[in-house]
Amino acid sequence: SIEQDGKPKIWMVTEPGIVGKIGFNSSSVGVLLNAIRARPISTSLLPIHCLLRISLENESVDSAITAIEKLGGAASSQHILVADTHKARGLELSPRGGVYLPENSNGIVIHTNHFLENKLVDEPPWLSGSPVRLERAKAICGELIRELGDDHFAGDAIDAKLLRARFFSDTFNTPQAICCSPDPTRAAEIQTLFNIVMTFQEGSRPSAEVVFGKPGSGDESEVFSMPW
Repeated sequence: SIEQDGKPKIWMVTEPGIVGKIGFNSSSVGVLLNAIRARPISTSLLPIHCLLRISLENESVDSAITAIEKLGGAASSQHILVADTHKARGLELSPRGGVYLPENSNGIVIHTNHFLENKLVDEPPWLSGSPVRLERAKAICGELIRELGDDHFAGDAIDAKLLRARFFSDTFNTPQAICCSPDPTRAAEIQTLFNIVMTFQEGSRPSAEVVFGKPGSGDESEVFSMPW
């Protein structure tokens, strides 16, 4: 947790020494990150972790986007999902410019580890499972919406427990699944290490549930609440 004079309080899940990562603030602004591998990179723009931190020092999606634009964008190609109580945007950032993805007709932004609309960079093939995860995520969201109806965001119909059980624990196309396991064919052991679900509602204090380990694996016996 981070407190600064004149700025919202911040809660993050991060690694030692990293100035900004995944989390939210007391103004109900939250950020998530998808790593992207693309060329070029810039040595004159800010690293993505600084932009994540700057986003969390703002009080709305719009002010976070404005702050990033004033700084010229990102040093590398990455996707930041930023949301508040009113809307969400998928920021496909790059040194050559950004593309901002709005919610779909169901009020949802879905993204994995490749750009969907930003064609300003050279993006060679990287994770073959990323397009598969994207379509799987769309399918699961569609299933939930059909089950819950048009008011799927009303009340507590969708909560962290439901999303862990139905979405974040999904192992379709393992090891490169939504719940990712190490791929024996790759040197880098990419895998799911934790899960966070943030809840922002008008008039309510922002909150999140965090599970360390893979959801649905039996490792997530303890659910942590944020703020602590």
